[in-house]
Amino acid sequence: MDLEELKKIITIFESSSLSELEIEEKGVRFRLVKKGAASKVSPPELAPEERTEKAVAKPEVEPEKEEVLVKSPLVGTFYRARSPGEDPFVEVGQYIRPGQTLCIIEAMKVMNEVTSEVAGKVKKILVENGHPVEYDQELFVIEREG
Repeated sequence: MDLEELKKIITIFESSSLSELEIEEKGVRFRLVKKGAASKVSPPELAPEERTEKAVAKPEVEPEKEEVLVKSPLVGTFYRARSPGEDPFVEVGQYIRPGQTLCIIEAMKVMNEVTSEVAGKVKKILVENGHPVEYDQELFVIEREG
């Protein structure tokens, strides 16, 4: 499935009465879930590009290494900073706290913040700024604190 097909599916899904859709093709699976109606409405003073929804990435722990893999909660474009020219949210070697923004994933002109669920040190950033990401793709390796 190419990016254009995916965009068409997302557009159709958004205008449908479905609340959830899961598709698997050639071993690649993605899932779309609509948020409540209130979270889809943005204040009139914000442009569509400025809307922000919170998306919390679910960490997976590798017990023997005490590393947490932060994965993408949706399909979109990965951004390390809020806008071009601004400092990235996090850098390798930086200590982070739960709830801290790690990156933004843009999907259909909506900017979704991905936050950390753990405290620790950013060990690796696995995606280049501006690159597309898939659902459940690994984005960061966090060395858990404690």
